[in-house]
Amino acid sequence: MSHKITYRERGQGPLLLLLHGYGGSVQHWETIAENLSASYRVVTLNLSHIYMSTDKLFFSVQIEAVSKFIRDTFPQEKVSLAGLSYGGALSWGLACQHRDIIDKIILINPMVTDPVKHFLPMELRFFFSLPLNLKSVYVMLATPMGRRFLKRAAQIFRDERSEGNVAVENLKGRKLQFVAHMIHHFSWILRSEDWNFWQQKLTSYDGSCRLIFDKEDMLFSHVAYSKFAHMMGCRDVISITGAGHLAIKTQPEKICSLILEHLESSRIAS
Repeated sequence: MSHKITYRERGQGPLLLLLHGYGGSVQHWETIAENLSASYRVVTLNLSHIYMSTDKLFFSVQIEAVSKFIRDTFPQEKVSLAGLSYGGALSWGLACQHRDIIDKIILINPMVTDPVKHFLPMELRFFFSLPLNLKSVYVMLATPMGRRFLKRAAQIFRDERSEGNVAVENLKGRKLQFVAHMIHHFSWILRSEDWNFWQQKLTSYDGSCRLIFDKEDMLFSHVAYSKFAHMMGCRDVISITGAGHLAIKTQPEKICSLILEHLESSRIAS
């Protein structure tokens, strides 16, 4: 059961699945899911067991695990996907590999291919490129350099306005061990995947896609997002400002409107 996917479903209409980011929470989607459920059958997936499985899963294996969940839970149905960050990467991976079950995709600040090379913060490029064991990661996080890394990561991945101003860089003991485990796990996934394979798959993608990114995102630059969109032939690219990486939480009304706009325009066009 280490790969179990749980979910919450609400509303009626065309199926829309929401995928949160790595280390993220289904709660980040709450406002958007509630609003969209007026017109769609909205399913919010809890992917924590996929992301942090006891046996490490390649990104490509995670794609297959989610596709199996979709086929088993919603047989003979096509679904649309909206994914944030790593959930966005799962969305474009599923769309490339399983076009028969995926209708439309909306990518919000998605993780791009070969992500480590494209991380803006030098601290992230450094930590996620080193093949360290779990103990070494824990020890490094306790150093001044590690504390700076944690502080930088918190600036990117946390919404302090709603989650509280928690000094992540001051974590100790079991809490720091958990963060070290999460970073070690994520680092292994990013370093172990064959990103050249996915770049080739993306160039042949011809489905419906909208890419939304924040110009001030501190994880990837607007150049990285633009190049990624060009690679997969996605011409529906929208830039926003002031939302940061966790845009679904900081600007839920805006993101909800953009998701709904794309889904509705695609339905009208079809």
